[in-house]
Amino acid sequence: MTDQTGNGRQTPTAEELRAQVEGTREELGQTVEALAAKTDIKAQVQQRTTAAREKAAEVGHRAQDKAAHAKGRAAEVGHRAQDKATHALEAARDKTPEPLREKTTEAASAVNRHRGLVLGGAAALALAFVLWRGTTKR
Repeated sequence: MTDQTGNGRQTPTAEELRAQVEGTREELGQTVEALAAKTDIKAQVQQRTTAAREKAAEVGHRAQDKAAHAKGRAAEVGHRAQDKATHALEAARDKTPEPLREKTTEAASAVNRHRGLVLGGAAALALAFVLWRGTTKR
């Protein structure tokens, strides 16, 4: 209970004072813990580092999934293109007269036998073109 003094204020009892002190201690303890958590830079850095690592791992997994999907799509498109090219080649072969096919096969064999000469000629032609291009721009 509280006592009434002559000036109109109530005086708290010892029990009330103890309860008030205990409440103040609890509030102070919570305040100290909150301040300690705010000033614990090492813990904050560790939390942010952990969060960043988790995010990076997640992004990496998503990138791997997308890359695998893109690789699959590219392989699929490549197979379709290869099939179309094979079909077009077969259609062209069917429409090409036999004497022309024989001459083409002979020419390809000659190029394979004399690959060095063909590459040298191509290089000489490329050099001549570059030189000619360089003189005409001036």
